[in-house]
Amino acid sequence: METYWNHNTAFHNELVESVKMRGGRVLDIGCGDGLLLQRIAPFAQRVVGIDPDSEAIKRAQTRLAGVSNVSPVSDDFLAMPVPSQEDRYSTIICVATLHHMELRSALSNMDHFLAPGGRLLVVGLAADKSMMDKVISGLLVLPIRLMDLLHGGMQDPAVRIAEPKESLSEIRQAASEVLPGAKVRRRFYFRYVMIWDKPRVEQAIQL
Repeated sequence: METYWNHNTAFHNELVESVKMRGGRVLDIGCGDGLLLQRIAPFAQRVVGIDPDSEAIKRAQTRLAGVSNVSPVSDDFLAMPVPSQEDRYSTIICVATLHHMELRSALSNMDHFLAPGGRLLVVGLAADKSMMDKVISGLLVLPIRLMDLLHGGMQDPAVRIAEPKESLSEIRQAASEVLPGAKVRRRFYFRYVMIWDKPRVEQAIQL
């Protein structure tokens, strides 16, 4: 299967670089057709991709046929049992998927799945609710269209679409409550990036 470019894959390189730093076990929530799984696989011990769309998982399985350390699974992340300590993940990635789930429940579950010392990386979409949100998005329209042209246009596989419900300020508030210390920054391509490093056991004891 071929690679492609869109507003989500534009972040793949930095996600892969982050995985390289830790290796270990990686979980991709909302893995779609498995392009990011394919790119991560050479740098991780084990990669699990989950997506509730069974057709997307079939495409991921086709893309990753013969890649022994990757498992694409059709499942609902919020319904999955919390793994044992030894099976938790060094890195959890969630690209354009968080807005499909109940925000606080999803963040809490990500905490439970992440190993101490691990990193959560979310590339997400936020709703434009404030005047500032709308002004910033409006100013980005033309430069983003120009970048789309430079990359040969948007190429999106068949994926489920949902409009984001929470604004960036609401996402920041939820993150601060559920994942203290999480950093949420507005980024290009109408996206934000959330980064949270889970405290190690020793640090957690001291808090």
